[in-house]
Amino acid sequence: PKGTVLFLHGWAQNAYIMKSRTSKLERRLTTAGYNCVFLQAPHLLPMTSIIEIDGALVEVNNGQRENARAWFVYSEKDWADTSISLAEVQIDYVGLDQSIDEVKKVLIGLDDDERCVILGFSQGATFCHILSMLASRANDDYGNVSPFAKISKAILLSGFPSMDQRSDNNTLSNNIRIPSLHIFGEQDTSVPKSFGEKLSQCFIDPEVYVHQKGHFIPHNKPLLDR
Repeated sequence: PKGTVLFLHGWAQNAYIMKSRTSKLERRLTTAGYNCVFLQAPHLLPMTSIIEIDGALVEVNNGQRENARAWFVYSEKDWADTSISLAEVQIDYVGLDQSIDEVKKVLIGLDDDERCVILGFSQGATFCHILSMLASRANDDYGNVSPFAKISKAILLSGFPSMDQRSDNNTLSNNIRIPSLHIFGEQDTSVPKSFGEKLSQCFIDPEVYVHQKGHFIPHNKPLLDR
């Protein structure tokens, strides 16, 4: 193959949903000779949460979303709580290391000279930001060539910059040199356009594509051609 494209789904989604929403793109890439891999986040989100209302603990339903998954969560206490996700304050992303390890396993399995593109939507795009930082470090802590060095490009859709505390301490967090394409919508109310703009500014010479719709993965021909 020309290379591998790793698809990283959004919050409360899974690999099946990502595959179904990118079918046109997958066909285009497969025809062009790329291997498409749809990864599934390791963390299963709960169907219910316990919250406090007027001093009493109440169980609330998180919706009929079976097999809803996440690359990391924002609260150890309530995995379904996303209230701080866009607050732009430094926190610890719970479960992030396990997700990084999942991607690392895939990269190790690729041929040494095989290049890999990461493509993430929403929280998956934020995860791409973190992976891109790792890709910018050619060597690991022991001086060995890092498996993440196989990542040659990042495509980030409707994402937001990582607020994980480890990202803040990483000098590469706003100086990422790998080629990147950033796609976000003018009418996005889930992750407003300003967050996509800030994420693009974490990369050197980013390519930006703004569509006129909301929080979704566009399939228009001009974008697919890119």
